[in-house]
Amino acid sequence: METEEKLKMVGSSLLDHGIELNLKFSDTLHDREIRLDNGWTIQMGRGFDIYQKLDNWFSIGTTEMEMRPCMEARVDIFNRQA
Repeated sequence: METEEKLKMVGSSLLDHGIELNLKFSDTLHDREIRLDNGWTIQMGRGFDIYQKLDNWFSIGTTEMEMRPCMEARVDIFNRQA
């Protein structure tokens, strides 16, 4: 899986900064979530697929994500320990 290999590369880079990334995949669940070791959970209904596809890869927003159009998405942040 190409995505898994790329995420493993991100995890390897994070280890250089003392951050451990553990990945768990589900064949049945679409939503994504990030669980932090301090009890906080971040859930994203669309996952990381919030950015609209660009018609021209040489336009503003290709590398400046704050300028790239986004699709509507929900992000829930909550503390599991509360």
